[in-house]
Amino acid sequence: MPKLIKSITELKKIATDENGADCFITLAGGLVKSSKLIKYEPQFDMFYIINYVDDSTQELKSKQLADKKYTNIGEAIQKKCLFVVAN
Repeated sequence: MPKLIKSITELKKIATDENGADCFITLAGGLVKSSKLIKYEPQFDMFYIINYVDDSTQELKSKQLADKKYTNIGEAIQKKCLFVVAN
């Protein structure tokens, strides 16, 4: 069962796992999903993200994660539509 991610702090805890966290963002009322692998490295305060839709990657600091010009993950957390599949 997917688990709702409620904050960047919670995402950091989950994504610190060696394998990262398989996550998805629900869009259009759940009709569309954007899947991602998110890994967090606390010693660098860095998120490493693989976007499964196009295999693109991103390296973002925590501050950038909350900024829409870099990613929609921060907005997804605020709108309660970021979920972790299993961890």
